[in-house]
Amino acid sequence: MSDAPQCSAFGLTDTDLIGLVRCARQRLVVIAPGLSESVAKAIVETWHQLGASKVQVVLDPDPEVCRMGFGEMAALQLLHDAAAKVGSQIHQQPGLRIGVVITDETTTIYSPTPLLVEAGGKPGEKTNAIRLETPILSTEAAAANLGDLNLDPKPLKGIDVKNTSEDLKANPVMKFDIARKVRVFNAQIEFVDFQMHGLSISRKTVKIPADLMLATEPKAQKLVNSNSKLIGDNADLSGDRVNKLKQFIVKRYLIQLPGYGSVILRTDKADFEVALTALRKYVARFQRLLKKKLQAEIDANRELLVAALLPSVTAMPPERWNRFRRANPGADGIERLLRLELSKAFGNAEDLLEEMTVKAVFKGVTYESLTDPDFIKVARKHIPELEFLHDEFDAAKAQGQLTL
Repeated sequence: MSDAPQCSAFGLTDTDLIGLVRCARQRLVVIAPGLSESVAKAIVETWHQLGASKVQVVLDPDPEVCRMGFGEMAALQLLHDAAAKVGSQIHQQPGLRIGVVITDETTTIYSPTPLLVEAGGKPGEKTNAIRLETPILSTEAAAANLGDLNLDPKPLKGIDVKNTSEDLKANPVMKFDIARKVRVFNAQIEFVDFQMHGLSISRKTVKIPADLMLATEPKAQKLVNSNSKLIGDNADLSGDRVNKLKQFIVKRYLIQLPGYGSVILRTDKADFEVALTALRKYVARFQRLLKKKLQAEIDANRELLVAALLPSVTAMPPERWNRFRRANPGADGIERLLRLELSKAFGNAEDLLEEMTVKAVFKGVTYESLTDPDFIKVARKHIPELEFLHDEFDAAKAQGQLTL
């Protein structure tokens, strides 16, 4: 009978990895380019159960590991934080592209799947792992004795994790398909069209037809002019606070390039979108406040104008009203027509609320702009902290991209 260790080949999934990790009772060694967050959580649980000296993790902190789909940034951060809490550390081995999981009595060697390359298909359907029913480290060896594996890993420090995180924030992970390689550029900035509509209610005025003012006395005209605003000077309804919040966001995140428009650093985009969400919530609260009070304010201002205009309009009605006055030619008919006309001019609160919008449209910077000397000159003047506006590299075609 052969003394060779039993082995089996299979398709390794994250579920299988989690099972291997949770089966460890004496020691656990995990070596891989990167890991998913779910696998990292299982390792942390096992670390707490076995103790700091019984678990060893070696990863490659290169941001390209995440971009290729070998692992997730969340897993790297989670394991680094957990190691510090248990009084241990994880190690780094640049260039790792093979995975090994060693538990009490088994050794699993596998080829990590670059998810952004091998898109499609069901997880685990491709044979990518071999499990040996024997450990490749001696039982007496500590889990951290990686010299037997001919590795020379270095401790992973907090600054290494931070650098990886910042690199991925600046150049986020995308889904790719390698059917065709293309030359791409990665801009450090994006154009932003940030607009709010319908919020400056305090500046909205009512357009009164000129023929309603013809016979109005000077004192009455002054009263009319002072009340021709849609609403009065009610600070709660003016929308000024919303506009100030928008200006704060603009000042904090956007950069004006004269002659070209507003741009944002890609590193600030996520925070800008959080601020936009907060602004939209504030506008929604503002709308709820207006819904209760705005119509009453509009009605009150309209009635002031009716009272100011009615005497002169009664004395000299617009000629265009003649065909409507036949049915009711008296003072009541004139007042009714005046109210109808001013009601149309003022509108209603519901229509105004529908006009309130907050929009931010992101537009990519073209390659022509990024290589245009005039654009580069303006951009560098107003964004001096950027060493370069973009970089170029070979990458795989994004999924769904058409070949023309």
